[in-house]
Amino acid sequence: MNAMNYTVTYLAYFTPIILTALVVILVIALRWFTYKERMGLIAQGVAPDDKYKTGKTQKSTLAIGLVLGLVGLALTIGLITLGVGPWLLAGLLPFAIGLALILVSLIFAPAKPKKEPEVVEQNKVEEEVTEEPILESFRLDDEDDDEEIGVEAEVI
Repeated sequence: MNAMNYTVTYLAYFTPIILTALVVILVIALRWFTYKERMGLIAQGVAPDDKYKTGKTQKSTLAIGLVLGLVGLALTIGLITLGVGPWLLAGLLPFAIGLALILVSLIFAPAKPKKEPEVVEQNKVEEEVTEEPILESFRLDDEDDDEEIGVEAEVI
């Protein structure tokens, strides 16, 4: 019977380690397949779509963060009826992870382009309309002034 107790104890200690190792192996394998897929597309001369440059991942991160945060908040509110204790971690952890995802999506959001005021363009249109008569009057005056300026320039 003592052998049975040791097996359960070892199982309780090694299960989280084994599960963590499996998750790490899964993430590495998915990254490797993504890398091979991108290199294959580049070798064929096709430009791979960069999903990180689009706003699609930012919106999905925000959505996942909101859902996870609200589920964590609901669990925390539900579990607080039992009193304060370690069971609150079941609600506080998803809540904290959801808040972190929301912050990440807001921090890495693309900057909004700045718009120039359109008032300047309206003034330019008005100036163009008024320029034509002024230019004609200057042309008539300039012909008379040229002769006078030319004479004065020669005198000096």
